[in-house]
Amino acid sequence: MNERLSAEVREANSRSVAALSRARVMYDDISRPPSPVRDCAACADLAILRDEARARHDGSAETDANVLLRRHQRRYHAALLGIPDDAEAETEYETSCTDCLAGSGPRQHPADVEEWQRRHARDTGHARYRRARVEYMVANRPEGDGRRLA
Repeated sequence: MNERLSAEVREANSRSVAALSRARVMYDDISRPPSPVRDCAACADLAILRDEARARHDGSAETDANVLLRRHQRRYHAALLGIPDDAEAETEYETSCTDCLAGSGPRQHPADVEEWQRRHARDTGHARYRRARVEYMVANRPEGDGRRLA
């Protein structure tokens, strides 16, 4: 499980520079750990990783899990958080293989994701994938609320 967390952190870090150039800044209270969204398996998995890291007294892994959980929530639960879409940013599409965790990375069109899946299935024989549509959002911080940038 630690290898998976490390791989996810590396992937997230490699995409962050490009994503920041396209996305608007979102404000968040980072003084407290994020809470998982009910009935979301990805949120639950990341919360478990965080709890396991906390139990091992591994502050670095705990922080990594919190960062990944916040990033996941911003990407997939923006509507629940009341954050409007960013009309200036293009929607991204991506997929990952649930058998080996290989991923397509962000793509600009769903057909590109489907092509990646076909090639991966042909090359590996894997047949199960997780697909995602990513939309960016804009968050405006109320004046004087004192929260820090995420």
